Amino acid sequence: MDNSGTQSIDFVEYQNRLGRLFTISPGQVHHSEFMGKNIRMLIFRPGFAETNPRSTQLVNSVFSTIERPPYLDCSDEGFPYLESIYTLIREECEREDCDWDLVESLINSFLRYALRFAKTPSQKGEQKDARIVQLTELIELHYREQKKCQFYSDALALTSKRLNELVKADRGKTVTQLIHDRIILEANRELVFSTKTVKTIAFELGFDDPAYFSRFYRKQKGETPAEFRHRCLDSAI
Repeated sequence: MDNSGTQSIDFVEYQNRLGRLFTISPGQVHHSEFMGKNIRMLIFRPGFAETNPRSTQLVNSVFSTIERPPYLDCSDEGFPYLESIYTLIREECEREDCDWDLVESLINSFLRYALRFAKTPSQKGEQKDARIVQLTELIELHYREQKKCQFYSDALALTSKRLNELVKADRGKTVTQLIHDRIILEANRELVFSTKTVKTIAFELGFDDPAYFSRFYRKQKGETPAEFRHRCLDSAI
């Protein structure tokens, strides 16, 4: 990938960069007005490259976006390795008697090299608070039915005040704002991906009153769910 074009992932725009590997998981919304030049795509279904605990951990490490945006920036040193493995994957997939076990092994090698040569931001002496990671994971699991800070602070054996202090320092937001962000993201995915009614989406997100959900959505986004859906449909035409 070169420096031209952009990728929109879950409604956030990211610039293409030379050596940038976008990691898009099932369920995420991906759109691009201009993909750019020299694009390589590696698409595989969930579970294909996860045949043992080590490979599952590898895939999770590459595609987890809890602590980073949905991409890895690869160093110049890693280009030849990734390009060579990608070529091997493509050539094997083009064979009539494709060895899918070999493809699985090559994909795992590609992902492992991608992690090895990924540039990591310098964090001089700064250590990530594991409780923030745990909170993000808890929100991912429970945001549909648990929308109050108290549930998460209890799970982490902290007071709500202390948890909010930690989150504010790390993310610049409150716990409630993080929960609301996750609800809105899932609502947006459903509004774009599915033909479900706003009422159905509201119920699935844990709102008993669809009208309250619409008011909540409008307060967060400045437009109703229906307006957002129509705007996205219009932009896709």
